[in-house]
Amino acid sequence: MEESDEINMLAPLQKRPTGSSRRVLGMLGFVVGLAVVLAFSWRVFGFYRGIRSGEINPALAYTTTSFTRAVTAFAAQASTSTNPEALLGANDPSLGKKDAKITVVEFADFGCPYSQEVAPIVRAVAQQYAADVQIVFRNFPLEELHPGSTIAAEAGGCAAEQGKFWEYHDAVFASKEPLGADMLLVLADSIGLDTAAFMRCLDTDYYADDLAADVNDGAMNGVTGTPTFFFNGKKVEGSIPFTIFTQILDAMRKT
Repeated sequence: MEESDEINMLAPLQKRPTGSSRRVLGMLGFVVGLAVVLAFSWRVFGFYRGIRSGEINPALAYTTTSFTRAVTAFAAQASTSTNPEALLGANDPSLGKKDAKITVVEFADFGCPYSQEVAPIVRAVAQQYAADVQIVFRNFPLEELHPGSTIAAEAGGCAAEQGKFWEYHDAVFASKEPLGADMLLVLADSIGLDTAAFMRCLDTDYYADDLAADVNDGAMNGVTGTPTFFFNGKKVEGSIPFTIFTQILDAMRKT
């Protein structure tokens, strides 16, 4: 039997609504529609209430208007932060002025695709706001999810020792190769590091304590995934689009 014949045989078994049942269905549709409208209105009210209270940050808003309102509220709170220094370590790589009005601390994982996605955005923002913003990089490797991220984080310290952390940062995030000592050695050579010194540093786990301090400070401040950003101590989780990043910084500069 052809498939179309089976469909035709089943057609008479489908009960067609009578006039009264159509009215019932219409009323039911109206009630359901009204419930949806009320639920949506309540969510909108709760959303904007969350923006005003600071419970909702810009990374959770989706429309242009919502972004603008959320960014303004977020920036106002971030600008009143009294102790962003609590997120700073002793030897963290940074870009921009040390005494900048705005300090952005990023906790990232060299093996995380979202950290990789936001890396060029961070670099572009740092260049555009060099006079007003200090961007600080801290490690938060999630080894279970991203094998090799721990050694990559320690290798960042070894690159910084030779004055080339940001070149290393860019090279690792641009690479598509799995993280590991051999891959990192190739990258070290490609950016002009003394590879013998780099490997000696890596083999001795010299920056293991610095890495542990990064992870501990991140965990103490609520970091559970990467990337996580703190704008003057105010947290935003996830990869932030360039336009939203700049909106936050522009709003903070005005407060």
